[in-house]
Amino acid sequence: MMIYSITLLLAGILITSIASFPTIVANAQPQEAESANGGLTATLNDDSFTTDDTITISGSVAKREPGSHVTVEVTDPEGKTVEQAFCDVTSDNTFNHSFVAGDQQQEEEELDPHEPMITSGNYRMVVTYFPPPSPPSDESVMEQVEFIFGYNADWITVGDRSHVDAYDGDQTPTDGE
Repeated sequence: MMIYSITLLLAGILITSIASFPTIVANAQPQEAESANGGLTATLNDDSFTTDDTITISGSVAKREPGSHVTVEVTDPEGKTVEQAFCDVTSDNTFNHSFVAGDQQQEEEELDPHEPMITSGNYRMVVTYFPPPSPPSDESVMEQVEFIFGYNADWITVGDRSHVDAYDGDQTPTDGE
């Protein structure tokens, strides 16, 4: 009987303590932007990312021709290009591009020529579109939007050396690693 009472008391304490801790829910904060001329709108799925998060840019254009595309370029805090894509504009005037933060892409058995996404800080994404020319000028005007987002590269520092994702707590880094 005494064990049963103690068990009930401990269960009650546990349930009460769990209920008193706030639940943290990560709320994605999508960013939206429209170009100055209104011909390009885009949405970035969040305002900050960590390693292995999926970064998605989607949007629409006012006018398109067959074969139209938008370009997406992402630069790190040091101005190095970490992602560049040419996204087809679909028949319903929309586009979409996703990539994994910190994941070095490979294309057709060649290494990705862009810098790896390993620096924490503010990144810049520029989305550009050249709409078809409009009369009377028959000149195409570039449409462009820009996003700034935070990135945490999940670095682990051991002593005076830093390692990303590959650190095993049982290992000590040695010279030459």
